Amino acid sequence: MGPLLVEYPISVLILYFSGETEDLVDTMEAVTGLKNALEDRGHKVRVSEVNRKNWKRAANLPGDVVINLVEDPTWELYIKVGTYLEKNCRAQFGHDMHSFRYVTKKAKVKRRMQKLGIPSPRFRVFNRRSRILRVRGLRYPLIVKPSGQHAGIGISQASVVKNQKGLTARVRYLFDNLPGEVIAEEYIEGREIHVTVIGNNRHVVSLPVCEIIFGGNFEKNWSVYTYEAKWGKGSWEYEEARAHAPAELNTLTASRVERAVIKAYRAFKCRDVARMDVRLDKKGKAYIVDVNMNPSLNRFDDQDATVKSVEALGWNYEEFIETLVGIAYRRVHGRLPDRIRERQFMLAAPKIL
Repeated sequence: MGPLLVEYPISVLILYFSGETEDLVDTMEAVTGLKNALEDRGHKVRVSEVNRKNWKRAANLPGDVVINLVEDPTWELYIKVGTYLEKNCRAQFGHDMHSFRYVTKKAKVKRRMQKLGIPSPRFRVFNRRSRILRVRGLRYPLIVKPSGQHAGIGISQASVVKNQKGLTARVRYLFDNLPGEVIAEEYIEGREIHVTVIGNNRHVVSLPVCEIIFGGNFEKNWSVYTYEAKWGKGSWEYEEARAHAPAELNTLTASRVERAVIKAYRAFKCRDVARMDVRLDKKGKAYIVDVNMNPSLNRFDDQDATVKSVEALGWNYEEFIETLVGIAYRRVHGRLPDRIRERQFMLAAPKIL
């Protein structure tokens, strides 16, 4: 499989939300990387920070393809921007707003996977009216997660509980500190792998599998890809959870993983690109634990799972990002560009004509 060659330039608009938390810093780094990569490939890129006052003006900026990275903590701006772009028939990169309900509601993801027979750990959902009683049909240890968060928010070493007392305490902690429902699912002892999938309709492929290898202090702790392990540079969890691609999988396991992630990609109507987080038990059975429709694409993070998979494929970052933008453009317009569409682009960048 080779990268998609885009012969004529595409104008791209990148919208983002800024902040000081580690995951938002990662987003801002990703914006820089995306902009540089696309400009290096001859495309025109506009970047705009979005806030509550300027969101509509920003969403009206020109761009043949729009990358929406407005991942504010409550998703309020993200919804406004995404809905507005769809209403105005803009070519929005990634998932549509109908699929958005699955982006921030892990409980919906779990229920749909269960209904469709997609392998995922058994679970129980708690809301604030639930009585936290003995969870029948589930085996401890359990991992307890907030349903409405992303980027690992609310997940730590304390998320894994071994008994009813621990479950009650963790559920109450999440209710006290984060909004929304809480999920308790069976903790799968084994390997953690991340699989990036790209494409649309019949043309969907998975990239080389990336494994999160837990070493050092993880031998005495839970092998969980926590918020600290993802973003907390300088913490022992970040330093000792290393992303490696391609993961060493036997043929049977690799086939099981590929079938499961592509089935999930299509079931949730993912578009352009998504990343599936998977746990492999000791027998090699794959369980999908999360569907990430807005995967991190940060070239400056040397532990970015998707970037690691791209490197294992033999592509460079610029080729990959151009391929994703080309895939999104072709999905909307039915073909790749055969001319320069934007007059301002022609005037601003005569060197590429």
